[in-house]
Amino acid sequence: MDDRPQLWFRLPPGYQEFDPAGLTPIRERAPEWAPALDEIFRHGTFYAALGLHRTDVYEAVTTSLFTLSSTSTLVSDPQVAAARALISREGWVHWTPDTCELRTVARTTAAAFTTGVLRCDDEGAATVCQATCTFLIPGTPTLITATLTSSDLTQSEAYTDILGAVASTISFEEPKDAPAGRQPTSRIAELIT
Repeated sequence: MDDRPQLWFRLPPGYQEFDPAGLTPIRERAPEWAPALDEIFRHGTFYAALGLHRTDVYEAVTTSLFTLSSTSTLVSDPQVAAARALISREGWVHWTPDTCELRTVARTTAAAFTTGVLRCDDEGAATVCQATCTFLIPGTPTLITATLTSSDLTQSEAYTDILGAVASTISFEEPKDAPAGRQPTSRIAELIT
């Protein structure tokens, strides 16, 4: 996207970024997935990454989806924005919260941090564990929500830890240090192309 917010962060190993253009091979091989994949980038999502994780249970591989989305707000105070996001999330009808608390990102900016289970009543809808971190970019009308979602309910604590680790790396200023050396190519890229 051309209008990405000024935001830097670091994902842990095991995640592969993708964008609408990068989904072309999947659309060609599995056209039935196209509507769901396209839906990821609606409603303000400007970044997405797929994570593969090996679990201790049966040595299975599970997946998670990390997204960043933005929306405009009239609220200018980061603490008020975080509190509103927290209260809004707690009130969701299909949401069973484990954690609803205020934290900080980028050392000083208030953020709403929530984790829990999202259940939908729709037939065929999945129940997922989800962790979110919502914050206002200071000095802008841009509210950011980082979300980590997985259908593997047994690993919800691990996903909460992953989102907490990502949130701890968020910065509103471009890093001055040289970027870390490129990590080995992820097998995720091979799986989705």
